[in-house]
Amino acid sequence: MQRKTKPAHHTETGFENRHPLPDPVKRSFWRFLKRRYFGVDEWPKAKHQHGKTPVEAPDHDAIQNPDPTRLQVTWIGHATVLVQYGGLNILTDPVFADRASPFKRVGPKRYSQPGLTIDQLPKLDLVLLSHNHYDHFDLDSLAKLGNTPRYVLPLKNGILLEKAGVTSDRYDEMDWDDQLSHSGVTVIHVPSNHWSSRTTKDRKEMLWGGYILEFADGYRFYFVGDTGWNEALFTELGAQYGGIDFGLIPIGAYDPRDFMRNAQCNPEEAVSIMQVMGVKQALAIHWGTFVLTAEPVDEPPMRLASACTDAGIGHGDFIAPPIGATRFFDGKSAAPQTTSQKVEPAASPA
Repeated sequence: MQRKTKPAHHTETGFENRHPLPDPVKRSFWRFLKRRYFGVDEWPKAKHQHGKTPVEAPDHDAIQNPDPTRLQVTWIGHATVLVQYGGLNILTDPVFADRASPFKRVGPKRYSQPGLTIDQLPKLDLVLLSHNHYDHFDLDSLAKLGNTPRYVLPLKNGILLEKAGVTSDRYDEMDWDDQLSHSGVTVIHVPSNHWSSRTTKDRKEMLWGGYILEFADGYRFYFVGDTGWNEALFTELGAQYGGIDFGLIPIGAYDPRDFMRNAQCNPEEAVSIMQVMGVKQALAIHWGTFVLTAEPVDEPPMRLASACTDAGIGHGDFIAPPIGATRFFDGKSAAPQTTSQKVEPAASPA
């Protein structure tokens, strides 16, 4: 009998990044707290950040009656995005909670309210979960979404989803490079350079990653999830999966750099991901919602604008829109739009 070789990222204690990078500093939850409260970095305080992230009223009519021939995305906040295309309603990393924390009164507090409430969502077909960190995997939000949508999540996370009341017949766990089909869309689970944990004792026990979706008409969508920049990883992914019509790419939570660089990309590195993966257009996520790190909360979109200019990326091709904003993009076979649509340059999130 031929023995199946265990993938390299499967270890005796959990999982490991593909092409692991050396850590510039020894990282742990306790060291993070020490840097957060006793380090030299000036961290923003959530109570002083209200109003710093622009807000826009969602296009509720379009959300409830989407045109299946064009992509429309509504940024709800952080990594939570409503993606609508090809007749499907897809939600990424649903977090509607007031805190990204296991506690009700302690932990990163939301300073920008969600652009949509759960009650304002259309009927969901698919929910994509990238990993188990509290700012991406909120049990109360998932419990309210319930068993109606189909959930896709990385290996070993199903038991966590079941704590939210989602039954095992409503989700699929995926390993990196696994594929599945749902309602005519092919879902591919791809690596990111990150890690997982819900406590101080379960680091990397559950898998993490991103997703590439290929729709029936060939339109290709990429939800990066959380990631640090890893040239070897993304060069490999670009060769294997590159050529993406639209992506959700993180741009925030990157300072102090020595501590965060292997877990979160900065705006310049987000542009590198866009280029290496061949992403034609993108929306910036993972900023403007929670104070998770030390950079000023309004810095990521400004740095993104400069990075796009330096890279020759056109205005409107990598946008950082207001929370709640609904934006529209041509589908695979759609004719160019003749009516005007609001497309802001990356230089301005307003």
